[in-house]
Amino acid sequence: MSQSIVACTIDADESSIVRLKSSTGEGRILSAYRSFPFGRTDITSPQGARLLKKLQSYAAQWGGENMAITVSHDTLHPLPAYFAHNATPETRQKYSRIEAAYFLDNPDGHLCDAIAYSENGRETAYEKSLLLFYSDACMKSAEKQLMENHPIIFKGSHILPFLSMNEYCSEPQAIIEITGDHVMLLIANRGKLNHFAYRPVNSHDEAEYFTIKELQDAPLSKEIVIQAADTGIKKGFRKLIKKETGLDFAPLSLPQSIAISGLKNTKALSSSAVKAIAAGLMALA
Repeated sequence: MSQSIVACTIDADESSIVRLKSSTGEGRILSAYRSFPFGRTDITSPQGARLLKKLQSYAAQWGGENMAITVSHDTLHPLPAYFAHNATPETRQKYSRIEAAYFLDNPDGHLCDAIAYSENGRETAYEKSLLLFYSDACMKSAEKQLMENHPIIFKGSHILPFLSMNEYCSEPQAIIEITGDHVMLLIANRGKLNHFAYRPVNSHDEAEYFTIKELQDAPLSKEIVIQAADTGIKKGFRKLIKKETGLDFAPLSLPQSIAISGLKNTKALSSSAVKAIAAGLMALA
């Protein structure tokens, strides 16, 4: 039986909505796609309600269909954690709420993704995880608007869709995100987290410094191409990083092994569209 899902991603300065349908075998059909020139920064402004209505109006063409929502947050609060291998999702969630009370000034205003690392094995009693806390303000507004027409079956940060997308890759994948607020580096292997680094920044100089430092410290081979999940890497910045680290960048893109019909050129997709498709694929899996 064919399934379909509508996925919405809200990036810092752009939003995208896609509709995916299941096909024969493991194939997927992209039946609709649109990007909007506004994102989290605009949606959290006084005009946010009007902009969310634009997203709602476009997605309403498929009213009643399941929806996945992801938001790229301006601030993340990562916290290492260890769980027993047989820990239930409820146990993990309860623990994360306890940690939030100690870790955050406003724990009730944050959501949390519990993400397992790839290094975990049964030879140890506990598995290493990452608790990733982030504000729920933009997510709450988007969910309230979009749930009027759609059941929301997934909501969270864009990190989990990144890891789900990596399941289609035969080799480790490195993704960097550089914005006016932070530098984030993620390395995934077989759909699990291998390395995660996050640095808040207050200036372009800080962004340059921490980008170079995190890339130098990370377990990366010189042959790997870093995927840039935003527009924060300009030409001069790219040259500087190449000179200091020997690494090069490419735009965020879908793995070639993902079979999606209706999509002529994956290279032309914006970061927010790639994230939306990744969220839709994860929800359809």
